[in-house]
Amino acid sequence: MAELADPTATTYAVCSVPITAVDTTVAATRIVRDAIEGRSCQVHLCNAFTLSLVDQDAELRAALTGADLNLADGVPVARMGRRHGMTGPVRGSELVGKVATMGSGQVCHYLYGGKEGVAELMAESLRRQVPGIQVVGTETPPFTPLTDEHLTGLVARVRDAGATILWIGLGTPRQDYVVHRLAARLEMPIVPVGAAFDFWSGTVKEAPRLIQGSGLEWLYRLAAEPRRLWRRYLIGNPRFLLSAWRHRA
Repeated sequence: MAELADPTATTYAVCSVPITAVDTTVAATRIVRDAIEGRSCQVHLCNAFTLSLVDQDAELRAALTGADLNLADGVPVARMGRRHGMTGPVRGSELVGKVATMGSGQVCHYLYGGKEGVAELMAESLRRQVPGIQVVGTETPPFTPLTDEHLTGLVARVRDAGATILWIGLGTPRQDYVVHRLAARLEMPIVPVGAAFDFWSGTVKEAPRLIQGSGLEWLYRLAAEPRRLWRRYLIGNPRFLLSAWRHRA
């Protein structure tokens, strides 16, 4: 693999949260580099729903403002950074694939997320599609609140497996809390990608490529899972716009 450059990028504020103005390739470059070098990197993928919560959620705000890399996950957040060079969103499923490909043979992945069996299906899919990928551990989280004791055990299991990157799939904001709580305990990138676990495992169908990055992907997901996602989009989207307006520079 070619030497990985240090991506120097500006940030821009959305809902007073700093978003790094990079595309998927540059974000993946940073993550792979930190994984190879054994460097802690607290990553968050910030979509409209995530950012709509920060005014009411002090723990989430602390996680995002303390991050090493906040990425624009969603067209609205990406469009707000156009004058800083943003050309499109950083989608979780695409980021997983890009990191897996760029780090093939050098990065060891641990998958922590999804319902029973989802992480294992995701690992199988990654192995089929990315030659040389090393998935060294898969785990389904408990549905109960994650205690410090559980996270201590997770840290030990990730280290014992020889992982150099930890992917989290718990949904927002739960996954962001966990990333923040683990960041000081693991010298590796910790990346929450939520629905990417479902997409890569094949348990949920991803939006058609024609829709991806168009700003209409949320409509596809809402139509596919209305009971689970209606609050996120029908309440979260207006709340995000109000918060972004309130915090505008």
